[in-house]
Amino acid sequence: MKELNILGRKLTFKLEPVEARETHEISPRDIVNKRIFILICILFIIPLSSKLFLIKENLSAGDTVKKDIVAPFSVKYNDKLAKDEIVQKVIEESQKEYIFLDDVAPKAYINLEKFFISLEKLGSKPTDVEVEDFISKFDNIRKETVMKLAARRDKKDIENRIKNKFEEFYSIGIKNDENYLDSLKENLTDQLSLEELDVFSVFLVPNFIYDDEKTKASIKERVESVNDVIVQINAGETILKKGSTVTRFDIEKLKKLGIYGELSNSPLILGNIFFLIVISTLFFIIVRKFLFEEILKKSYYYSTIMAVFGYLILARFTRWELFFLLPVDALFLLLGILIGEKYTLVISSFVLFFSLAFKGVDQLFFMTSVISLVGCIYGLKKIKNRAHLVNTGLYLGLLKSISCIAILLVSRSDFISIAIYSSQLFFSGVLSGMLTIALLPYFERTFNILTNMKLLELGDLSHPLLRQLAVNAPGTFQHSMMVATLSENAADAIGANATFARVAAYYHDIGKMKRPNFYVENQHDAINPHENLTPSLSTLIITAHTRDGIEMGKEYKIPKEIRDIMTEHQGTTLLAYFYNKAKKENPILNENDYRYEGPKPRTKESAIIMLADSIEAAVRSLDEKTPTSIEKMLRKIIAGKIEDNQLSEADLTFKEIEIIIKTFTKVLMGIHHVRIKYPDIKPKHKS
Repeated sequence: MKELNILGRKLTFKLEPVEARETHEISPRDIVNKRIFILICILFIIPLSSKLFLIKENLSAGDTVKKDIVAPFSVKYNDKLAKDEIVQKVIEESQKEYIFLDDVAPKAYINLEKFFISLEKLGSKPTDVEVEDFISKFDNIRKETVMKLAARRDKKDIENRIKNKFEEFYSIGIKNDENYLDSLKENLTDQLSLEELDVFSVFLVPNFIYDDEKTKASIKERVESVNDVIVQINAGETILKKGSTVTRFDIEKLKKLGIYGELSNSPLILGNIFFLIVISTLFFIIVRKFLFEEILKKSYYYSTIMAVFGYLILARFTRWELFFLLPVDALFLLLGILIGEKYTLVISSFVLFFSLAFKGVDQLFFMTSVISLVGCIYGLKKIKNRAHLVNTGLYLGLLKSISCIAILLVSRSDFISIAIYSSQLFFSGVLSGMLTIALLPYFERTFNILTNMKLLELGDLSHPLLRQLAVNAPGTFQHSMMVATLSENAADAIGANATFARVAAYYHDIGKMKRPNFYVENQHDAINPHENLTPSLSTLIITAHTRDGIEMGKEYKIPKEIRDIMTEHQGTTLLAYFYNKAKKENPILNENDYRYEGPKPRTKESAIIMLADSIEAAVRSLDEKTPTSIEKMLRKIIAGKIEDNQLSEADLTFKEIEIIIKTFTKVLMGIHHVRIKYPDIKPKHKS
């Protein structure tokens, strides 16, 4: 004890050694939480890994691609660079707009005539002063040109040649464009002398004047008519091939796909992380609420881990152009057959959501997969044997293919895309059915899961163990058939697994084959070997048939669920006949020595088989088999079981027990109905 005084207050502390914490069993909720977390990690990491290995180097225009670059998902965007290039080309190719001046050509001819008239007056040897005065009247004419032309005697011929060229060019039209005029002069160098060409250039006035406003308006109109360039990139499409040269348009594609360098890649990865976090949170909440019991069951959980992990790994390393061939339906079929429809619907739906991280938000893949999942849930109950799986896969492939065609037609896709995607989806369904046939036996054996398909195979009366039972213990075989009929009908009436109840009833007494003559149904010659045995030894022999049955079941690889019925159908029932017989000799007995070892029935099906097993033999002993007598017997036996606490661990309600009684009565009356006695028919004497 220690005391402290703080602000006038006395505080007392008692220090004791910390004892080692007792180890407690982990609660079911903690187990389920841990298992869901592990499943989320698988669903989270594998899809995300497909984004972490995208190219990181910065490519520049002109670089050579070292490896094929494939689009990780589908994207549709407006390519502004491509549009800008088209606009630039439109501007460059646009023709200039001009205004036509109809008075230009006549004036040019007049000015040309004035020039030669003045030139003729100038004489052949003008002075410098005269030449300068002449030049002042005609702008841009060179002095050398005037001096040489003045000395020429063929001035009229020169004038006519220039006029002819005027006429030729004015008929076409002359634009006031420097480049255009220069090109005209170049074409005339071999037709006119330098002096003539100089005069031609001075007096040739363009009759088409450039209109800047009209030209700009025309260009603007054409530019505005240029549509946006929409680029559609499909997931799996090769953007750049190895060895190709990178263009600025390729860089734009890589940026839009988020695979151009680390900075552009970051939003893609962050977006996927946020999306997967949201889906993971919903997955944890929904699975824990609605699939608690299934996740708690080891066989269901580990088979789910294996199936989901296998699918995600396959999806992770499937080439994008083959992604629609993924046998996603195999996952649906496996989980549905192994566990059930509700479980499949929830788990598979979330697997599809997580799979979106592989291809981006690909509506076609997701929508066709969802449609396939719904179709699979509907068709699961119709799968009776493994051969039906191929047909189911075929139907699912056809369903996805038709859905794909409808979706792509609505989105106005091209015929080639429709043909490729619909074909891939069809073959993925067929492949899923075949893959499920191959994988299902391994899942059943590895995780010891009893499926309805396996039950139907075990329910075949040609099974080696059942054939042995029919030969070695025919009475027990007939008894098992009767119990199976009763159990199946009762289980169906209360909503339990009727197929399991029937098949388990076939095998519940196979242990009796080891010593068939010690059981009354197999004693046909009125010899009862128990008459020569002590009650305790008889009890050991009778109760041993449950253990013997389990050994035989293991030898023939009978599933554990059915082997459990071999012991539970007797529970801890007292062998009253041998107990009472022994008690006459020794009043001081331990009652437990004359009971079965148990355990008691733990399921509805097991409890139904216990009741059917007890009732079938008892009803055969009734002299008068009427509905009243049979129901009275049933109620007596069932009341005895309840009083003996044999049904205390089964989850049967009183309402269900009442339904079972009514069902048993109806079935037994059908089996033991009273036949009509037909009168003897006396032969007619011939007259």
